[in-house]
Amino acid sequence: MMSVPTIANLEDCSATGHGTFKCLDFPKEIAIRNVYPPIQELQPRVLTVVIIFVICFIVGICGNASVWTIIRGILNERKSCRVANRKNRDNAILYILALCLVDFLMSLSLPPAILDNVIGFWMFGTFICKLHHVCGSVGRIVSTFLITAMSFDRYMAICHPYKQWYRSKKFVISAIVTLWSVAFILLLPMLVYAKANELLLHQLHHNDEDSPIENITRVRVYKCSDMMPPYVFLWFTSSTFLLGFIVPLLLIIYFNSRLIRKLYRHTKVLPRSGIPLRRISIYTILIAVVYFVCWTPYWCSVLYAIYMSLFSEKHEQASEQLLFVIYCVHLLPYFGSASNWILYGLLNTQLQMKHENSTDEHLSMMTVTNTNCGNGRHSMTENQHTN
Repeated sequence: MMSVPTIANLEDCSATGHGTFKCLDFPKEIAIRNVYPPIQELQPRVLTVVIIFVICFIVGICGNASVWTIIRGILNERKSCRVANRKNRDNAILYILALCLVDFLMSLSLPPAILDNVIGFWMFGTFICKLHHVCGSVGRIVSTFLITAMSFDRYMAICHPYKQWYRSKKFVISAIVTLWSVAFILLLPMLVYAKANELLLHQLHHNDEDSPIENITRVRVYKCSDMMPPYVFLWFTSSTFLLGFIVPLLLIIYFNSRLIRKLYRHTKVLPRSGIPLRRISIYTILIAVVYFVCWTPYWCSVLYAIYMSLFSEKHEQASEQLLFVIYCVHLLPYFGSASNWILYGLLNTQLQMKHENSTDEHLSMMTVTNTNCGNGRHSMTENQHTN
């Protein structure tokens, strides 16, 4: 029986214009019928992963959307309020707003991943594949940048309270836009190379000697992968690891260590109005801790995969248990994006308490000043009448 060439990629064939293709290894025109394989029954491990994905998606979308809505309402109220003291407004709420957006986008990458695990292959095309990779990678880089900026904001509020420009609305918005732009540049290779890659599983050939057309049925699947060349992948991984993890980690440790030491020294000196400030700093530190707890195992697994690809033998394959552990490690970032909104909400509450205290103090000072001025004018009038 004569062997039939395999059509691994339709890019090697040219369309004839009437529903058939002309390929180099086939003397006749061929009619290609592409089909997906049957969906297999879910394994218990895969079912567990799918359930966790679904929970993270529902909780992450609803939680981050609710915090986003609350913060937007607060910002709109601030715009319409004429009495509040603008100098005492804490613009760290803008960092929380940006972090909610990041976690919301990361949660949006879950539905395609859920369906990919259920049916076993990708079926959304290259465009959605690019969006899936970018949205999933946003939390890996942008969250780190924003948490670092928020730690810097708390550091300036506690250790350098008189340098107000670094905590102004203009500076905060400029920092957020700049950090998003840098993250987009770092993620550009992912956006360029990611695609839905076709994998041929089986090919059936139906040949009729009397027919001028050969019929071929191709059983194939698609996998959403980054498809980067090796040198681009190494550059992308090393740059995102250094700029998106190591450098922010060192900066966050520095800012928070100085902040904790400052708060520890002044615990007994700070007045009661300083309690929200301490809680704000504590929640900021907790957000950073949760982030690194969720993402450090992920980066360890990525570095391990790179090490195995460079130094292990080609025929050596990882065990199913190890692959499942790595898969569970990759679940941690999604768990973090689904639960971070709780800390965002607590931090927002403390920021509002601090804002209300500052506003009350400002109004009290205005009242006292007006009273003193009124008493002064009244005394001057009495003195004039007496004289």
